[in-house]
Amino acid sequence: MKKDRLRGFAGNVALLTLTALIMRAASLYFNVYLKNKLGEDGVGLFSLIMSVYSFAVTFATAGISLLATRLVSEAIGRGRPAEIKTAMRKCFGYSLFFGVSGALILFAFSDPIGTMLLSDRRTVLSLRALAVTLPFISLSSAAGGYFTAVRRVSPNAVTQISEQFIRMGLTVAAFTFMAPPDLEYMCLFVVLGALAADVISFFISFALYALDILRHNRATSKRTDKTLGRKMLSIGLPVAFSSYFRSALVTVEHLLIPKGLRKSGLSHEQSLAQYGCLEAMALPVIMFPYAFLSPYCSMIVPEIAEKKAAEDSEAVAGITRKSLFFVCAFGVGCAAVMLSCADLIGNTVYKSGYAAEYIRLLAPLIPIMYADTLTDSILKGMDEQLYSMRVNIADSLLGVLLALTTVPMLGVKGYILNIFICEIVNFSLSFSRLASVLSLKLDIFFCVGIPLVAAVATGIVCRLSVYPLFSHIGHEKLVLFLSLLVPAVLYVLFLRMCGKFRKRRSQ
Repeated sequence: MKKDRLRGFAGNVALLTLTALIMRAASLYFNVYLKNKLGEDGVGLFSLIMSVYSFAVTFATAGISLLATRLVSEAIGRGRPAEIKTAMRKCFGYSLFFGVSGALILFAFSDPIGTMLLSDRRTVLSLRALAVTLPFISLSSAAGGYFTAVRRVSPNAVTQISEQFIRMGLTVAAFTFMAPPDLEYMCLFVVLGALAADVISFFISFALYALDILRHNRATSKRTDKTLGRKMLSIGLPVAFSSYFRSALVTVEHLLIPKGLRKSGLSHEQSLAQYGCLEAMALPVIMFPYAFLSPYCSMIVPEIAEKKAAEDSEAVAGITRKSLFFVCAFGVGCAAVMLSCADLIGNTVYKSGYAAEYIRLLAPLIPIMYADTLTDSILKGMDEQLYSMRVNIADSLLGVLLALTTVPMLGVKGYILNIFICEIVNFSLSFSRLASVLSLKLDIFFCVGIPLVAAVATGIVCRLSVYPLFSHIGHEKLVLFLSLLVPAVLYVLFLRMCGKFRKRRSQ
């Protein structure tokens, strides 16, 4: 039975990883397409629109995915399958309320948000169109949380991939067959593609959920938790309001960045261009390898929740130690490759020297960013989500304060400094909490030292013998592919060698 569970977990993670890779590759390609169509200042304008929209999505979803995952996982862990349908009915009602409320608020206030907060009236039409998507996103989020809890990730994979490719296809078709007159309507075309994709993906997701939930009609036990409603509110509302506060602060920070860049001496167009280059070009590259980790971090929440419900603290600690080593090793390897290939990535993918510089500056932060995401996932599975939200709120407050001070003085490098400070503080607080709750003791050399040794060895070999060979290849995309693939393979080999050497020394 244990082997079957492990096999099922591994299969789900593999499917989610493939999905995430497809999604991130498509998103990266789409960002390049938008950069070519909109220009760097247009990408910056679209990023401003999406910063407000991300807050609206946070309001509409209200932590519903985590709520559905937690309630369904706990029902499974306690052997109460009849409780699953009751929990999901309540989750859908909850999500519909917040989704419709968010849509009405965003639509009603799109004009003052666009003209006063974003200081650009060209954003108003796009914000109004995006408001329509919120109820569909909220309901889809509830269904997605259910599929995560029952370990059937293929429906989520189908809906996510469908949504992404429908969005891309409709946007490309709109730009191909119609000629938008200016940047305002270019952004609107992109938004309308997203609107149609969200609506279609909701119907796909709900149809798959309706088919899957029929399995629970055969449940023999009719016991349900009479406190389910109170439990739902105790989990959902604190997470929701904490998310609102944090998301509002993040939105304020993102609105302050272009204004701070203008105060540093840049024009309005230059500030939008540099902001868009960092947010929509460099950061997606930095987060692209996370596609390999995000499925694992997602699936670990119900695993930890079930182990905690069964009061198996040793299993929780064991999963945590193995996960942290895996994520640290992966993050260090990604950082090393990004550092060595930053110029090649920026110039080949975006034809932008600014993007290359930002990728190089952000690369050392990758291990901390990835480890922080894993730590938050484990804390959520352990019912420590409120602590995580408090840390995230403190992190966002710090980000706003730094945006007000460092960006006007240092420009875009001040914003990069903000990202470093906030990520390090966030991870330190989250990890200290995790270590305290689990009485966790880690071998720092095992988690960090071995990956660093393997990364340094890989870098030396690549600089001395591998990269010089690639200089004779004329095709730049092939050079980029090989420059990423070969170091990754060498890093894994060196990592295994270091691990075996450590085992021999400890015997």
